Parts: sequence; structure tokens; C-alpha cells
Amino acid sequence: MKNYLLFLTFFTFFISQAQLSNKHWLPPIHARQQSIVEDHYVYISTAETTPFLVNVTYGNGQAVNGSPFLIDVNTPRTIQIGSVQPSRMFLAINDLNTVESDKGLILEGPKDFYVSFRMRSQNHAETVISKGRPGIGTAFRLGSLPNGEDYAPRNFVASVMATENNTTINLSDYNTGVVFTTNSAPITADSQSFMLNAGQTIVFSGYTNTLANLNGFIGALLTSDKPVAVITGNALAGMAGYNEGQDFTLDQIVGADKIGNEYIFIRGNGNNGNELPLLIAHEDNTQIFVNGNSTSITTLNAGDYYLVPSSNYQGTNNKNMYVTSSKPIYAYQILAGNSTYATSGLNFIPPLSCFFQNSVNLPEINKIGNVPYNAELMVLTYATATVTINGNPATALPEPVLGNTEWVTYRISGFSGNVQITSTGPLAVGVFGYSEENINGDPGTVGYAGYYSGFGSTPEDTPVIVCSSKTTDLFEAIEGNPGTGGTWTVPAGGAPLTGNGNVFDPNINIAGEYIYEFTKDCNSSPTTIPVKVNVTIEQANNAGTSAIKNTCKNATPFDMFPLLGTGVTTGGTWSLTGLNRSGIFNPAIDVSGTYTYTIPASGACPEQSSTVVVTNNDIPTLPTTSITDLEVCDNAIDGNDSNGETTFNLTTKTTEALNGQTGVVVTYHLLENDAKADINAITSYSGPNRIIYVRLENTTTTCYNTTSFNVVVNPLPVIDNDVILKQCDDDIDAISDFNLTEANILISNQNNITFKYYLSQANAQNNTNPILNETNYTSPNGGVVWARIENENGCIRTAKVNLVVSATQIPATFQKIILVECDDYIDTSDPDNDGIDYFDLNKATNDSVIGILAQFPSSTNLIVTYYESQADALAELNAIDTTIPEGYRNIVPNLQHIWVRIDSNVNNDCVGLGQYVDLVVNPLPDFDIVPSKVLCVQPGTGDGNFAIDATPATPGNYTYTWTPTNPETTAGEENAIFNASENGVYKVIVTNEDTTCFKEDETEIIISSAPQSVQAELVSEVFTSGLSTIQAIVIGGFGTYEYSLDLIEWQNSPIFTNLENNIYTIYVRDMNGCGMKNSNPVTTISYPNYFTPNGDSYHDIWNITGLTTEFEAKIHIFDRYGKLIKQINPYGNGWDGKFNGQEMPSSDYWFKIEYKEDGVQKEFKSHFSLKR
Repeated sequence: MKNYLLFLTFFTFFISQAQLSNKHWLPPIHARQQSIVEDHYVYISTAETTPFLVNVTYGNGQAVNGSPFLIDVNTPRTIQIGSVQPSRMFLAINDLNTVESDKGLILEGPKDFYVSFRMRSQNHAETVISKGRPGIGTAFRLGSLPNGEDYAPRNFVASVMATENNTTINLSDYNTGVVFTTNSAPITADSQSFMLNAGQTIVFSGYTNTLANLNGFIGALLTSDKPVAVITGNALAGMAGYNEGQDFTLDQIVGADKIGNEYIFIRGNGNNGNELPLLIAHEDNTQIFVNGNSTSITTLNAGDYYLVPSSNYQGTNNKNMYVTSSKPIYAYQILAGNSTYATSGLNFIPPLSCFFQNSVNLPEINKIGNVPYNAELMVLTYATATVTINGNPATALPEPVLGNTEWVTYRISGFSGNVQITSTGPLAVGVFGYSEENINGDPGTVGYAGYYSGFGSTPEDTPVIVCSSKTTDLFEAIEGNPGTGGTWTVPAGGAPLTGNGNVFDPNINIAGEYIYEFTKDCNSSPTTIPVKVNVTIEQANNAGTSAIKNTCKNATPFDMFPLLGTGVTTGGTWSLTGLNRSGIFNPAIDVSGTYTYTIPASGACPEQSSTVVVTNNDIPTLPTTSITDLEVCDNAIDGNDSNGETTFNLTTKTTEALNGQTGVVVTYHLLENDAKADINAITSYSGPNRIIYVRLENTTTTCYNTTSFNVVVNPLPVIDNDVILKQCDDDIDAISDFNLTEANILISNQNNITFKYYLSQANAQNNTNPILNETNYTSPNGGVVWARIENENGCIRTAKVNLVVSATQIPATFQKIILVECDDYIDTSDPDNDGIDYFDLNKATNDSVIGILAQFPSSTNLIVTYYESQADALAELNAIDTTIPEGYRNIVPNLQHIWVRIDSNVNNDCVGLGQYVDLVVNPLPDFDIVPSKVLCVQPGTGDGNFAIDATPATPGNYTYTWTPTNPETTAGEENAIFNASENGVYKVIVTNEDTTCFKEDETEIIISSAPQSVQAELVSEVFTSGLSTIQAIVIGGFGTYEYSLDLIEWQNSPIFTNLENNIYTIYVRDMNGCGMKNSNPVTTISYPNYFTPNGDSYHDIWNITGLTTEFEAKIHIFDRYGKLIKQINPYGNGWDGKFNGQEMPSSDYWFKIEYKEDGVQKEFKSHFSLKR
């Protein structure tokens, strides 16, 4: 038999019953091995022709992505929930036996629809069909496949979801050896209890590595004090050995109140070992009968199970089995997709009922996710009924049921996609799908099936609570599947039902007992069946009357609740676009919109809501920056131009206040409250500085905003309106150039004022034709100009400026003052050859004999200033700063002329102006000596010298001062050339005796030489194990040396290590470049202390290499016991580790070498290692 798991082939089979309901609960499940879980989906379909929305949420109410989903008869929906474990529907081990709030699925809509949960992976697949409201209950018997033996993925699993808060569940009546798996310690208790709220879930699972877990959980009792939904089965299970395969076997079951005692099973494609009805008794002494046999096949007590042998299936067109019981039983069907146990499935079977629905709408019958299969339909209906598929009569032949002539079964093929099946009798439909054979002719690898029928279809007396604000169709409210065309009996004194004759209107009809009677033919004579509907009316809440509210964004916050009217129910919630919020509207932060007041659903009454549509109007916008001050210069309108009062036209600010807005009016007010109240508006104001308040009002919404600005009276400049400006005459023509700005300080000493000059007072007042060259204005003595003085506020006055030309008082015999400096090196920006230096001009001012002030009888009130040009001196611009500590730095190299101006600080008279000072920079002696010099001397004697020459390039009268003193002199003076023959620093100062300018320089002499001779010696002993060491000994010389064996790589150490056998010469050179010597040759002799003859080309041969022929050497190799192994020639190939062609073992080996040294015969013995 093939192992379909190992060869990645499978034929998974699933079959279940789907139930129409407007609400479904799907608790999650758990797989023992996470790797077997792949993509899983929820399928939704309906028979309704009018589209409606289905909300899909997790247990905690969180919406599934994309919810709600719109469906109708032609538009089923497929929703992928996950693709791995863990997910919201497949829990990891750490979530077992714990209450979970956000797992599982809840689906709800206004009309009935089918729900199936489908899963597939590479080797497995299954579907779980939701039973909806009829599936919830308070007592359940749990079923699963009895596992044949332990295998890694096998388990049992059961899960529960609560439908109401404060639900207590209890799990009991299982084998006492059953062990429940958790993420921590296993649970071995004989019963377990938990409390769940609505939407919360719990999952129980046990692994087959405990013997009792193979089948000890079958028949376990799960009870609750409020309705719950339950899924049970295995993920995975296999009834044979592990190598026969295993599969998902799961389904949702119903409560004990919905089970019965009459069932029909339709066989799958399995063998006799995996095609077995599994029956569980809910009460003691329950007898089981098969195919109408009057003798029971077995008797069961509560919780016992029985596997009905597959030999009881019968039929030709298809095979079926009829099972009855003396008391209600849980009926599960074990079946398979083919003859292997790898395709096992488990489905939960409904009891027969003539109240099955007459049509079924199936979504995507040939798909799980995106994977397509071949599909067949399995149909159970009355023998007298006509079956149609998508509107066409069925062509397949029916199979009678042995023991029950009322029912037949069908197998119908050739359909795919969405399918509608109808019958003239009660109907249950299954989908049977499978894949084709593979290319090797092996059976298809996937099979599946699912029944769509009804649990709890028998009509039952139904209590109905009707909300006073809405109508209710009482026929649709009846639990079960009543027949149409019946009649209603209303309570005494009550009005008939309205609409289609089934609608209860609280405004017309009264509460009480309504009886619906209809005729049903259950393959017998027609029977009249009454169903009682007990109606109570629940008073609806009042959400008020929707309202409209207009407001402005600067209005005070207000409560929206009173806007809904009187008698409104309190305790509701406010929302905007679905988001909860307060019922207080704050115009400053809240937006326009439809604000909804909602009272949640209560009992039968749906949620109630009303709205307040708020329009939050914008207020007029204010300028992005504050309104600028309205400033006016003080004037004489009131007879006084300096009292700080005048008249303002406020309307000049209207355009600025509007800032481009339209539909807004602007008014002006003296008080802020007047602006807000829109009273006492003004257009002008007379008086001193103050605040003016502005109101901007929207002419449509009347929303307003306020702001303010200042009215400001600016003062006029304070001036002397008639002044005298004097200038020196630089010759005797009584005409000079004036810097008119020198009059500024004479006119006013106020800060932040500006001056302009004009030829007339009218031009000055009108700011026309200003004098452009006001710093170089030429005028004769007695000229007049007018000044315009303007302060920072734009307020002006004018002043008269009288121009006076003064004659100089410097005598004609005055000799020019010459200041002299040497061209010294200051820094990189002031080198010693640029003709630039620093001068103290105060010497020219204060010299008691030739100084400027010495030319005047009294210099107490005179001020001397220096300029670089005549124009600057006349204009009194860019005066040279004589307070700088280092002095003035000339801008003309070598010789610069300086202009001098002498003024009186009493009456501003100019008493002197001329080019009275020259600045002279003398050059330094121009010589340069090298910074340093290596002097290579004789290696033995140290003889040698170097001439240091300090003679300037420019001839002149120079003296030289050397450190150390130059022993060579001329006429008692040290010579310019110093012949140096020793290490050291030599300094010289060269002085120009004519200018006294001097320059200092220095050089360093470094004495060095090549070695006188070099001797090489062997440091390590002859025949040292490993590598050798040699060293160089330098004899004589004055240098610092480095050493090399190849004239390429040089080192500071004279010692060379790790040398192989060879003849070496050591080269020694002076590091200052004064020469090189080489040593005598030296021979190194050593031997290797191991070798590894393993054929990898590394250390494969042992020999002593590098010996010269003068040694006449012979080598003998012995083993550790003294046996001669090999005699080798050191000048030949050496030993390869073999003796007589055989490899010698790893060990120590001895050698003896016989050689001659200086003609004397010698020998040396030692040992080495052979390593393999």
C-alpha cells in the first residue's frame, strides 16, 4: 500500500450539514503539528434574491478585514482567514485550555445564509459547516475518529464559543486516563469547568502519545448553563497505523435537543475499515437498529459509542444505510475519499425530517480557495419528489432506502461553481469532490464532501418580542421550517395581521398568543399543524427629532442634546462619521458635520438615532500679522507741532484689515466691548496716542471677529536750524572741498536721524534735487546749503548750513617728517621682503622739535588726524586709527606719503592741511642658508667640512656675528663664511651698518659616514633543529645604520632569524646616505624536526638541504630501535617515509650526518618526527 503522506499525495474527504441561519458562531481549533495548516477560508451563500450585508467579526467584535460583505443568491463570498497556525481560527499550543477573547468568528446578517469553514494544505483538507442558531445548545456528546495508534500529527480536539455573557461550561464523562495538552503542565482532571462571556472561546486537545487519548474522548459530555456553539473531531486522525495515513476530521455539532432517532447515511469512496457510521448514546439503554431490522444491532448507555459495520451499506445506483434508535442519538459518519486511510473524514448527520428545506444554494462546489476539483452532488429527498439542478430535471437514478420507502438517495455529476438544487419534497444535499488520477495512474489526491440540510427544522412554539417602533413578520420569526399558506388566529379583541397577512404592527396589533395553522404532507395523509407565537411588546427608546444648528467658530460651546426636543431618552452616545465623541459642541475646535445621537439596541428594539446637522461658520480672518500702527507726524493743525496730538482718518486701515476678504464690513470703535456689541462706530479720531478697536462682520452669516491697532503721533526732529561749517584751504584761493556730513553733529545730536543736503530750502522740504557729492562738495568762502533732517518715523525739519573756508597756519618753512622702519618678518602675511611694516604716527604728532603740534604756539585745543589721500583729508573720511597698539601698517611698499589735517576742537576751525609725513621701509640683508646639512666624513678618521656662506646678495656695508664664534676673521671682524666640521647648530646675525637693519638665520650640521667594515657571524649552533640565526657586527664609522640580506628589505636590527640553510651576506648602509658596506659570507646549517609524507606537497620529504659540496656529507636514518632505514644524499631527493616501498608508521626517527669542516671529519646525531 502506498504511503500517501511520504509521496505528498492525499485524498482528503469531508462531509457535513449546513444550516440556514441569520447568525453563526465558529469557535477555533488546534492542530498538533503547525506545519499541516495552510490557507483556510470562510464561505458565505444564501437563497435570498435581494442583496444584504453580513458582518463578520472575531470573538471580541473586531471586524474581519473587508467586513461587512454584500451577498445574494448569485453572489456568494469567499473570505481568507489565514494561511498558518497560529491564526484566529487555528490556535497554537500556548492558547489551549485557556479562555480566549479575540479568536473564532461570528457572522450575522438580517436574513438567513449558509456558512462553511474550509481548510486545505499540501496533503490534507476539510470543511466545517456551521449550524447557525439551531446548532447552539446546552448539552453535547463529542465525537472524533478512534485513532489506530500514536503518530506525531494525531490528536483529538473540541472547541466551544459562548453566545451570552457569564456562561459556565463543564466538560466531563471521558476516559479517566485522558490527558489534555497545554503549553505547561498537562491536565489529567476527570472534569473541567470554565466561565465564558459572549464571543469568548476555549479549545481542548489531547495528543495520541497517551494511550487513553486514542479513543477515550469519544462520547465526552459538554454542558453549559447558556447556549454555546461546539466543533469537535481531530486534526489529524487515522484509524489504522501511521503509515496508512491520516487527515483532518472535523465538524460542528448541535445540542442534544436537536438530535433524533432516524438517520440515513450515504457511503463515500473508502474501504470497509473507514466507511463506518459512529453512533453515540445520550441516554442509557439506547437500542440501535439498521436497515429496518426489528432486532437491535447493539444497546448503548449514555456516552458509549458504536461503529456500525460498513457491510450494512446497500444499493446499486449508490449505497446508503438506514439507522434508527430507541432514544435520540448523536450520529457521526466516518468516510473516505478513496480506499486509503489518508483520506478519512468525519461529518455530523441530521435526523430525518419532512421539514427539511426544499432548495439549497451551494457556493463553489468544486473549489477550496483557488484549487479546482471534480464535483458530484449527493441528494436525499422523498421517493415521490422531483429534483431539479439549476432549473433542469435531474437525470441520475435514485437509490431506495432499505427499511424506509419514503426516502431515496442520488449521486449527480457534471456540475461546478455555484449550484442551486430544488425538490418538491424535503431536501438534504451534499457536495462530493475529488481530483483526477495522477500521471502514474494513482488515485486522485484530494476528496471532499459536505451536506446542506437542516437541524431543528420542525416548527416549534416560539416566543417573540416585538419592539413598539417597528413591525415584525411573525411567520419568519417561527423557529423551524413551517409550511406556507397557513392561517392566523389572533388574540381576542385583536386586529388582523397586516401586510402579507403575517406582519405584526405594534400600532395596530395587541400583545398575546397568535396561532399559525398550516397543512403538511409528510408522505402520509395531510395533517394540520398549529404553532403558537406568543408576542410581547417592548417599549422603544426615543432618540428625539433631528435638528439643524448654525454657529460661529468663536461662539461659546453648547450642548446638542436639548436641540433634539423633549422626552428624549438619555444615556445614548454621540458620534461623527462613526467615531464616538462628546455631546458638547465646541466651535473653537469642532468641525461642521452631521452629529448622530444613538441609543443602542435593547432587547427586541433596534438602535435608535437622530442627528444634529451643525454648520460651524468661519469667522472673518484677521491679517496674518497685526494691523500696523496708523502713524502721523506731529503738525500745527491744532496750533502746536510738538504737543503730541493730531487728527487721524481711520478708514485708511480698511483695506489692510480686510486682507483681500469680500462680503465683510469693517467698523472702528474706541472701546473693545463697543466693537463686540457693534455700537458707537467712528471713522476718525483727534487726540494723542491710543488703541482703536476693529470689528469685521460677515454680511451673510453675521459671524464676526475683532482686532485692534494703535494710532501714533510721531514727534518732529529736535535741531539747530542755522549752523556754520568750516573747512581748511589747501592753498590760498579761499575755495575748498567740504564734507557736508560734518555739519550733522552741529545740527542735531539725536539718534536714529538721517541728513540730506540741498541747494535751497524748498528742495530740502520737498526732497528734490539733493546734493549728490555731499562728502566732496566744492564751495567758496560764504557759501550756503540746506539740510533735510528726517527721524526714524519719517518726520522732517530743515536747517541752514553756512560754509566758511579757513587759511592754513602751518609755516611754509615746515620740513616733512620722515618715519623709518626695517622690513622685519612679522608673520606669513607680513614677510621680511614686502616693504611693509608698522609705524607709530603719534611720533609725528608729539615730537617736541619737529612734530606737528610743535609748529603752533599753543596746541592745547588742536586735533591732528592722518589720511592716506588728500580727498579723504578734505572730506574727513577714513582717518587713520592712531590708537592701535602695533601702529599703522603702510599700504604702499617702501615709501608712502601721508596727509595731515589739524583742526580746532573749540570752533571747528581747520588750521592746517598738507602732505607732511613720509613712511620709509628699509630692506633687511638678503641672504639665506640651508636649514640643515649632512656632512659625510671619512669612516676611519672623521675628516671633512662644509662652508656656511652668509654673504647678502645685495652689496653693502655688513657685519657678521656667529654662534659659535667664527674663528676666521678679517680686520678683527668675523667672516661671512664659516667652515664647519662638527655636529651642531650654527647661527649668524647679519647687520646693515648703514640702515641698522639686521637679519638672523641658522643651520644644523649632521656628521655621518659609511661603516668602516662589517663582519657576519652565525648566532645559532651548526645543525640546529628548525631554522638558523645570524647577525652583523659593524666596525668603525660615524653613522646610523640599517641592514639587509637582499638589498630590498631593510631593517634596523643587525640580527636575522628563521633562516633556512643557505649562504648569506649582510649589507649595511648609512641611513643618512653616506655609503654602504657588505659582510663576509656565512653558511647556516639546520635540520627539519618533522615531516608529513601524505602526498599534499607540503613537508612530504625529509632532508638536510643547503649543504655545500665542501662538507662531503652523508646522512643515515634509523628507527627508534637503531635499525638502518635509509641512507640519503643531502644533495639528492631525501627520504619519502617508506622502507622497501612500505609506508613507515608515525614515530620518532634518528639520523647521523658525517661531514668535513675545514678538512676535519665530524659527525652529528639527532632525531625528527614522521607524522601522518
